[in-house]
Amino acid sequence: MKKSMLMGKAVMLSLAVLATLILMAYGALAEGNETSTDGEKNMLGAYLAAIGAGIAIGISGMGAGIGVGIAGAAGSGVVAEKPQMFSRAILFQALPQTQAIYGLLIAIIILLKTGLIGGHPENIGIGVGLIAIGCGLAVGIAGLSAIGQGIAASSSIGVVGEKSEMFGRAVIFSVLPETQAIYGLLIAIIILHKTGLIGVHLEDVGIGVGLIAVGCGLAVGIAGMSAIGQGIAASSGIGVVGKKPEMFGRAIIFSVLPETQAIYGLLIAILLLAFSGVFGGKMGVSQAVGIAALGSGLAVGIAGLSAIGQGITGAAAIQATARNPQSMTRGIIFSVMSETFAIFGLLIAIFIMIGIGLM
Repeated sequence: MKKSMLMGKAVMLSLAVLATLILMAYGALAEGNETSTDGEKNMLGAYLAAIGAGIAIGISGMGAGIGVGIAGAAGSGVVAEKPQMFSRAILFQALPQTQAIYGLLIAIIILLKTGLIGGHPENIGIGVGLIAIGCGLAVGIAGLSAIGQGIAASSSIGVVGEKSEMFGRAVIFSVLPETQAIYGLLIAIIILHKTGLIGVHLEDVGIGVGLIAVGCGLAVGIAGMSAIGQGIAASSGIGVVGKKPEMFGRAIIFSVLPETQAIYGLLIAILLLAFSGVFGGKMGVSQAVGIAALGSGLAVGIAGLSAIGQGITGAAAIQATARNPQSMTRGIIFSVMSETFAIFGLLIAIFIMIGIGLM
C-alpha cells in the first residue's frame, strides 16, 4: 500500500511539473510574439514540436521502465528457483516495453516531419508545434499504463511459475492494461494524419486547433492512467484464477471495469477533434475556444484517475468472490462506486464543449 501511495504521488508530481511546463511554454509564446526576431518566430513551432517529441518518449519511457522493473523483480525471484522459467519471465517483462516503443514511434515521426531531423524546421507554424505537444501528451501519459501492466505481469510470472498451464490466461490478464496505451497511440496517429504530419502535405493549422490537440492529449493520456487500477485488479485476478480456474470469467469482469475511464477520455478526445473540424478537414477554431477545450481534457482525464480506486476495490472483490461466489453482485456494486466520479468529469467535459460552442 505504501508503495502504491508513493507511486501515485510520483505520478501526480510528474503531471504537475508537466502542466507547469505547458503553461510556461504558452506564456513564452505570448511574449515571444512581441519580443522575438522574425527568425526566432519562425522557429517557435519547431521548438514546440521538440517538446512534444520529448514528452512522447520521456513519459512513456518512464512508465515502461517502472513496469518492466516491477515484472523483472518477480522474474528474478522465480527464475532463481526455476531456471526453466527464464524465457517465459522475459516475455512477461517485455510486455510493458511496448508503451515506450509507441512513444518512440511518435517522437520520431514528429522530428522527421517537422524537419528537426534532416530538414528545415524554421517553416513550422506554432499551431503545428502545439499539435506535436498534443500527440506527445496522448502517447506519453497513456504510456504510464505500463505501470499497471507491470503489476499484472509480475503476478502472472509467479502464477505461471507454479502452474505452467496458466500461461495463456496469464497473458490475457497481463495485456489488459495495454489497451489504454493503444488509445493514446490511436489519437496521436489520427491527429498527425489529419494535420498532415503523417502524409505528404503539412497543414498550416492555427493556434486554436493546436490547443484542441493538447486538450485531446490530456483527455486520452491522463485517463489512460486508469490502467494502473486495471493492473491492480488483473494482478488479483490471475492470482485467484491460478488457484481456482473456474473464476476466470468473473475475474475478467472485475479487471475490465477500470478501463471505462479510459474510454471516457477517448470519447472526449474524438468529440474535440470532430467538432473542431479536424476530421472534416475544415479546421478553424479560435484561440480562446482552444484554451477552454483544455478544461474538457483535464476534467475527463484527471477524473479518470478514479479508476485506481476502482481497481483496488475490484482486486478485493475478486478475492471475496473466490471465497463466496454469492458475493459477486455486491462486489460489482462496491467496484462501480468509484466510477461515478469519472462520470462527473465526463459530464463537465461535455458541458464545457457545449458552453464554448463546439457542440
